[in-house]
Amino acid sequence: MADKNTRSFPLLNSEEAEIIVRELGGGLDAHGEWAGQFRTMLVCRSKPRAADLNPDSYKKTAFGRWYFGKVNPHLRDHPDFAAVGTNYENMHGLARGLAITVKDGEDIEPDDYQAFVDSVDRFKLSIRKLLSEAFEFLRFTDPLTGVMTRTAMQSRLEGERERTRRDGQPCAVGMMDLDHFKKVNDTHGHQAGDQVLQSVAQYLLEHLRDYDQVFRYGGEEFVLLLPNATVERAKRVIDRLCRGLGRLPIKIGARKKIQVTASFGVAELLPNASVKSSVGRCDEALYAAKAAGRNRVRVWQLDADAPKKRAAPKKKPAAKKKSAPPKRAAGKSK
Repeated sequence: MADKNTRSFPLLNSEEAEIIVRELGGGLDAHGEWAGQFRTMLVCRSKPRAADLNPDSYKKTAFGRWYFGKVNPHLRDHPDFAAVGTNYENMHGLARGLAITVKDGEDIEPDDYQAFVDSVDRFKLSIRKLLSEAFEFLRFTDPLTGVMTRTAMQSRLEGERERTRRDGQPCAVGMMDLDHFKKVNDTHGHQAGDQVLQSVAQYLLEHLRDYDQVFRYGGEEFVLLLPNATVERAKRVIDRLCRGLGRLPIKIGARKKIQVTASFGVAELLPNASVKSSVGRCDEALYAAKAAGRNRVRVWQLDADAPKKRAAPKKKPAAKKKSAPPKRAAGKSK
């Protein structure tokens, strides 16, 4: 998934994430082919292949050539990638011991075989963990910006609200909207607008804590989840974000750079109310920031001008019905 606390992949785009999924899936398939051949040799007591007797055999299988070859750098830099290699090498060391036993015509001890089976399970588990994370990245990550989607936001906020209710720890939610973003698209084109959104998302991820989370709420709006933070602390953090974004040069095209500003609303993640209610308060505070001149932060519970709902469009007054002429009283005709 796309938050930094539960995922270790860096900010990727969809194409990069899909490449990682393909590489991991291909590696797992290659291992499955080797494992099937090796088990057949053990069961049938056939002559082991020379590769399985070699101390460096793990480097010469299809999986080994991939793992120790040109692996996607995002995958190689993942902290769990090294564990895959360690488990793979240990598994092949145990496999080599079994292959030597078969070659020498000796019986395989049950404990030795079980150790090999356990090592296979550990290896598959380690690579499937990476594969699962990559799939999760694709499922819940906005393909343009690399932050989490609105779909992921709901479950994350629900989980944090429950933790806050249970442990009593504070939690704050922020909502950010880029100022005059339509003007960026109209002036520089939608590709430049995409570059702005990507740069802003990267800035947010780089300047928040590892366990803070960022979601693309829609269009040019983002939601920030700040666990273990009061609204006062969150405002200080988001004030810095607001100032920093205003000074950030964003490259669009080959040579041109522009700067943008953003408005923020902050509210407490209410432990005993719905997530929708807390996000609604953020939205109201954001509207107050916009109404106060943009490029600023407003906190729902601290700013007197924050708790104002966005004005609903005025409805046209219903046309008055023409009153029917009064009925004449019934009477005798003259």
